[in-house]
Amino acid sequence: MTTAIDPSAPASQEATVRQSRVARRTAVYLTLATVSLINLISYAPLDVRAHEKAWGDALNYYAMSEHTGAQVDNPFALRMLSPWLVHLAGKVTGLPLDVLWLGFTAAVTLACTVVFFEFCWRHLNLQLFTSAVAAIALGCTFWYGPYAFSNPFLVDPLNNLLYLVALWLVFKRKLVLFTVVIVVGAINKETTLLLAPLYPLLAWTRARSLRDRQVLFGVLAVVAASVAYVGFRMWAQHLIGSTYSFGSGQGNHSLASNIVFALSSNKRGEHAALFDTFHFFWLVSGYGLYLQYRQKGPRSPLFVSSIYLALCCLAGRMVATDTQRVFVMLAPLVIGVVAVTLDSQRSDIRRLLVVLLAFLYLALNLQLVPNDMKFLAEVGGLVLFAALVSPQTWLSRGRRSAAPADPRTEDFPPRRGTLSLSEEPTTRRPASETRP
Repeated sequence: MTTAIDPSAPASQEATVRQSRVARRTAVYLTLATVSLINLISYAPLDVRAHEKAWGDALNYYAMSEHTGAQVDNPFALRMLSPWLVHLAGKVTGLPLDVLWLGFTAAVTLACTVVFFEFCWRHLNLQLFTSAVAAIALGCTFWYGPYAFSNPFLVDPLNNLLYLVALWLVFKRKLVLFTVVIVVGAINKETTLLLAPLYPLLAWTRARSLRDRQVLFGVLAVVAASVAYVGFRMWAQHLIGSTYSFGSGQGNHSLASNIVFALSSNKRGEHAALFDTFHFFWLVSGYGLYLQYRQKGPRSPLFVSSIYLALCCLAGRMVATDTQRVFVMLAPLVIGVVAVTLDSQRSDIRRLLVVLLAFLYLALNLQLVPNDMKFLAEVGGLVLFAALVSPQTWLSRGRRSAAPADPRTEDFPPRRGTLSLSEEPTTRRPASETRP
């Protein structure tokens, strides 16, 4: 006697898994939207004339949104994409520019957290839990999210989003799309061009040959992006009716004078400003990079990208005085490395401690910790992290006995501390599709 096999069973199970993924993804998206809304309410100036209280380069960008091609200081005048998008939205909707700037900042900042969640979940192949916590941490990093809400007339949010998309594309080896994003990003802020050499650099770390096709195509993409930006710059200067010479700094002064001015500012406070960007996550990320290097050597894309972009930020600090806004461009890599390092925590107690670790990071960023307690909070975060990763603590018993992830609840198996550009994310098959 034979038992009939229902041919619809595998399809039914696959549909159930798909529905489960959609439901969990929707729950994460709603959580990220809620976090973003709370940050907006807490920090944003909810006033239709908020621009009158704006400061710094935001004044230039607001003027550019009023009139495309406004003659403002170099280099702000050539960062045209965000102001132009707001200007275009104003012409289409008729809404006040202050409202549009705030809506634009909120939408793009939320998009950053959503894209970062997908980057962690789908590409880095981390657990859903880890990816969601990392995305919340990114959205609550003060100089990445709340600061943008407090001064919502900046090009920084769109710059952050394009940086994140470009990093994802370079990890996926999508050269054409990567080059397009670099060119578009340069129209928003010229520093995006610094990411262009990362593609041939990562290709060289894989092939160890300058004659490799990916290296040569990457170099060609750098040249193409640079030429495209030069063409845009010439067009923009003609539109503005002013000349901003290459190599000039802010106010069209010499680059040398800008470097001297930038390096002369923030004396005796630079170390604190730098540490304030990511707090104790700097050290957690440093440990994660050490693990990346020990496991993969200089072929780890997370390791190479982090070192390269950190050097770019150091170079950027030589011509800018706002240290935190410069180094926060590292946020997707710093928090991404932290997420990879913590992804092996599986038992309930260990996940609870990961949430506590993230809460300490959020509390420091959102200024919930009194000044006289900040040092203790930083130390507490490091001690908690050490307890999580140390094999000699009582927590190690939970790590050994933790059950593996259930394929019905984890679509993407975890990648413990490694990432290879040659590896594609794998999904687990439903039980009905598993071969005997």
